[in-house]
Amino acid sequence: MRILIIGTGSIGSVLAKAVHDMPEVDRVYVTDQSRDYAVHLIESLEKAQYVDHTNGQLAKVLGEVDLAVEAATQEAAKKYVPFVLENGADIMVMSVGAFSDDAFREKCFTLAKKHRSRIYVPSGAICGTDGLHSAAAAGISEVRLITRKGPKGLRGAPGLAMRGIDVDSLTEPAVVFEGNARDASSQFPKNLNVAATISLLGVGFDETKVTIICDPTAEKNSHTLIVKGDFGELRCETQNLPSPKNPATSYLAALSAVAAIKRILGNVWIGV
Repeated sequence: MRILIIGTGSIGSVLAKAVHDMPEVDRVYVTDQSRDYAVHLIESLEKAQYVDHTNGQLAKVLGEVDLAVEAATQEAAKKYVPFVLENGADIMVMSVGAFSDDAFREKCFTLAKKHRSRIYVPSGAICGTDGLHSAAAAGISEVRLITRKGPKGLRGAPGLAMRGIDVDSLTEPAVVFEGNARDASSQFPKNLNVAATISLLGVGFDETKVTIICDPTAEKNSHTLIVKGDFGELRCETQNLPSPKNPATSYLAALSAVAAIKRILGNVWIGV
């Protein structure tokens, strides 16, 4: 199997090293806007090769790639996901918040069907998606996400500037967002991909409720998923350690991508 990784930040770097050690993978292509960073990352990975991020260069390798992984930003997802699908390759999307744009989501889903490609969305930094997926087979009356992060994990989010909130001045926990998943995904594009994932699995972006709390004492990124429906009630809490390279991203998000690729490569799927 040959894999292309788009983006070599906190998730892409973990992923590149992990898939390099998978015996089923014989070539790992990586691309990033920062060529120097990407090349430095793969110096010790003999199966890895850098590819320039221009569409012309990527098109050359997509003909032999089995799976591409977008591990960059929502902007990168909007640029590269349709391009990969049009070239007939499967793609895993980590910046799931890009799918809160209805027109973009439908475009990608249509392209996947037309070109017989697959779009994979890992569970990311949250647990309980399997239960939500099962619950969606019947009726769901409520899906709620409560996220708690420290100032470093939220700093720079557009949603904070909109509300005039300086997270570094907080001395106690404060709610910095209360609304639906669509607004959370756009106002906190680097922080709330999990909101988009559960929206796709459950009741959609407008009906999924999200609360974001900034806690100056928090050392972990926590997500509490609450689902109510015909099946009963589900409550799942995940306490994540932040990625060492990016406090806005939980380490579990990268691990979920690694696990998803192992599942794709395997013949036995447990917990489907």
